[in-house]
Amino acid sequence: MEDSQRLSKAVRSLIQVKDWLLECLRCEVRNGQTALFWFDSWNDMGPLLTFVGDAGPRQLRLRLTATVADAARNGEWNLPAARSPRIEALQIALTAIAPPDTSLGEDRFLWIQSNGNYGPAFSTKVTWNHIRTPSPTISWAKVVWFKEHIPRNSFISWLALLRRLPTRDRLRSWGMNVPAQCVLCNGGIETHHHLFFECSYSSSIWSPYASQVWANPPQDIHAAAAWILLNHGSSSPQARCIIKLILQSSVYFIWKERNLRIFTGKSSPASVIIAGVDRQIRDRLLSIPPSLRIQPSFLQFFLSFTRPP
Repeated sequence: MEDSQRLSKAVRSLIQVKDWLLECLRCEVRNGQTALFWFDSWNDMGPLLTFVGDAGPRQLRLRLTATVADAARNGEWNLPAARSPRIEALQIALTAIAPPDTSLGEDRFLWIQSNGNYGPAFSTKVTWNHIRTPSPTISWAKVVWFKEHIPRNSFISWLALLRRLPTRDRLRSWGMNVPAQCVLCNGGIETHHHLFFECSYSSSIWSPYASQVWANPPQDIHAAAAWILLNHGSSSPQARCIIKLILQSSVYFIWKERNLRIFTGKSSPASVIIAGVDRQIRDRLLSIPPSLRIQPSFLQFFLSFTRPP
C-alpha cells in the first residue's frame, strides 16, 4: 500500500514506518507454507519484491501471493534461470539457505530482541527503541514522569515545561487577535514564564504550599524543576514525591483556572484553587498502597508536614 492523502492519519503513520517495522519481524522458514516469498523477511535481503523489483514475479514465474514452499520442489529450490543481475544475486543467496521441509513443522515469525537477535517474544519497548530516533534525555524528565504521578497533571506540566501550552503570547504570534493580558492577575503579559509562577495569583498558590516542604521555592517552573532535582538526593522519598505532586497539581489547576476565566467568565479565589490542589494530592496519596520499606507513609508524611495555606 502506498501513502496517499485519502488515507487516515493512523494508516499513513503506519505506512511511513513500514520499512522500520519490517526490520523488527523475520520469518524462520520451516515448511514454507506460511511465509510469503515476495513480502516476508525470511532471508537476509529483506522482502524480495523490494530487492528484485516489480518484474520479479514475472521473471521467476511466481505469483505475488506465492509462499516460500511454492519456490521449491522435492527438497530443492525450483526457479527458472536468472534474467537479471538481481535475480542472479537472489539465486546465489538461496544456495546458502535450506529449502523448506514439511518435516520441520510450521513457519515461525520472530521479533527483534534487545540484543539484536530475533526470538518469539514480542516487546513493545524493544520494538519502539528500534524504530524511534533517540533524543537527549531532558534534565527535568523525572519531575514530570514518576511512579506516583497523576497522568493529566504530568501531561499539562510536560507541555508547560516545553512551552507548548497555547498561552496568549503564542496565540498572538500565530496571528490571532486576542488580548495579551494575563486573566489571572490582570497585571502582566500572559506567557509561560508569567503564568508559572511570576503571576501574583499563581505564585500565591505555588509558593506558600511548596515552602512547607522545602524552603525558598523558585518563582519559575524551569527553576522549580531544577530546584527539585537539586534537592533530590538529600531528601526523603516522601518529600520528593510530594513536592513533585505539588508542582504538577499547581500547574494543572492554574491552567484550568485560566481556561475557565477565558471561556466561561467564572473565576475562583486562590484559596479555592489551593483547596483543590490539596484534595487532589490527598486522593492520590490515599491510592498508594502502604509499604514497610517507606515509613512513614506518603499520606502520613503529607498530613504531618503540610497544611493548606
